[in-house]
Amino acid sequence: MKFTSFVAITFLAGASAFAPAPVSKTSTALNMEAQTRRVALTTIATGAIASTFPSAAFAAKEPSFDDMKQILNLGMSLDKLKEKCADPDQSEAALVGLRSFNRDPNFYTGYSRNFISKTVKNNADGDSRVGYIRQASSVVGSIEELLEGRQGLYGADASKEAVARVEKAQTLIAKFIAECGVKDDKFAPYLAAHPF
Repeated sequence: MKFTSFVAITFLAGASAFAPAPVSKTSTALNMEAQTRRVALTTIATGAIASTFPSAAFAAKEPSFDDMKQILNLGMSLDKLKEKCADPDQSEAALVGLRSFNRDPNFYTGYSRNFISKTVKNNADGDSRVGYIRQASSVVGSIEELLEGRQGLYGADASKEAVARVEKAQTLIAKFIAECGVKDDKFAPYLAAHPF
């Protein structure tokens, strides 16, 4: 690979060494002004014509289940987290998953923002549905400090509060799913299990 690159560069350098020198054209200021006007008019005309064609950026996207299955997976994984949080003896197992989640706490917020930006033209970040996932991610992330005892609760009290926070996050995720615009039977069990 390196030898062929060397050979190619050598041939290119040799070819340019024997090429005629570029001829520069001298022109007057009036000639240059006419060329700049011509270029400007051509650019404007091309832009005006091209803007009439439909663009992929403005295509109407119908949201589907595959576009947001990661959000549903988050909600369903919180069921397992709730089981681990309910038992104070399994708090260390819950902390392992929470530490992994907190390595990138904005992943699901970004994912939901990207999903919403497919259906909303402006300000997807300010959409209330993205706010649901942002708040749910924040609530889930705060459980790590709670189970480590950094929020003043220990043992059964910390477990009870952790379960309440998980349920709150699940409710927020259910709100997002209900308001996202995707009609799919795969969401029905989750929405039935987590009414809002």
